[in-house]
Amino acid sequence: MNQKDLKTFQKKLGYKFKKSAWLEAALTHPSFRHEGDRDALMDNQRLEFLGDAVIGLLTAEYLYEINPELAEGSMTKFRSMVTSRTGLAAVAKEWKIGPRLKLGKGEAQSGGAERESNLADAVEAVIGAIFQDGGMKACRKFFQRHFETRLVTLLEEKDIQVIKDNPKGSLQEVLQGNGKEAPEYIILSEEGPAHDRVYVAAVCVEGEEIGQGSAPSKRVAEARAAAKALEKLRQH
Repeated sequence: MNQKDLKTFQKKLGYKFKKSAWLEAALTHPSFRHEGDRDALMDNQRLEFLGDAVIGLLTAEYLYEINPELAEGSMTKFRSMVTSRTGLAAVAKEWKIGPRLKLGKGEAQSGGAERESNLADAVEAVIGAIFQDGGMKACRKFFQRHFETRLVTLLEEKDIQVIKDNPKGSLQEVLQGNGKEAPEYIILSEEGPAHDRVYVAAVCVEGEEIGQGSAPSKRVAEARAAAKALEKLRQH
């Protein structure tokens, strides 16, 4: 890749390297180095290892902070959806990273530029390169630009599924079956600016709170509160 292409790609990434050699290394497949001067070129294997750790940490950090109600299992699931080979390969395709990879002749002829594993490895290597070039602060900014939207979309889809699962209806059936009154939902608090509101809802039965939930909408917050109440009732 010539200097003009490197500059174009850096604009797409939204990060300008102080040392462009890091980016060149991130886009160099081991097969390319093995066919040339092994001492003269770096490939992306070590950067991939580093980038894998960085993206895993940043994804975990975001999931931990964004929703206190997410259990460990859910956080693991969402992290995997973003950092899996398939998830990262999708990012690589958006960046059009395939045609920019330096591949050995054999790897190139066998379709290496489109191979999911190569694409995912290159994304991790780019993140590793940014860490080496600009540190964790630069990586966190890069993560916000390219990965937070993906996580928000996944979490919103989960919220939709919560509503579809209808925990409010299920809770009412359980309570009626036990001779209890219908549940009452109360919004305990609203926090944050209008574009980033968080609602905290409680579900009460005969004056006693049996579950709480928080979400960007009242409807989902109430559904989460009902789900929590159902979980509590089933445990008892």
